[in-house]
Amino acid sequence: MILYLRNSQLAIRYYLELGLLPLPKSENKEHIKANGELDFNLSNDDLQLLKNIERIDNYGDSSFFPVYSK
Repeated sequence: MILYLRNSQLAIRYYLELGLLPLPKSENKEHIKANGELDFNLSNDDLQLLKNIERIDNYGDSSFFPVYSK
């Protein structure tokens, strides 16, 4: 089965799998609709892969934002 996902759908599903509450936003009606189409689950292997992605150490000019700081 081939499944086409938007990056936002993957991110939203990942947060849900972690037990977190994602707060996506968009003004585009098609994007809002797509963000709600989460009729898939991530496998344990996929979750582990995402959890182990190398973290970004330097966000450049945006590094001062609290969400990017350590």
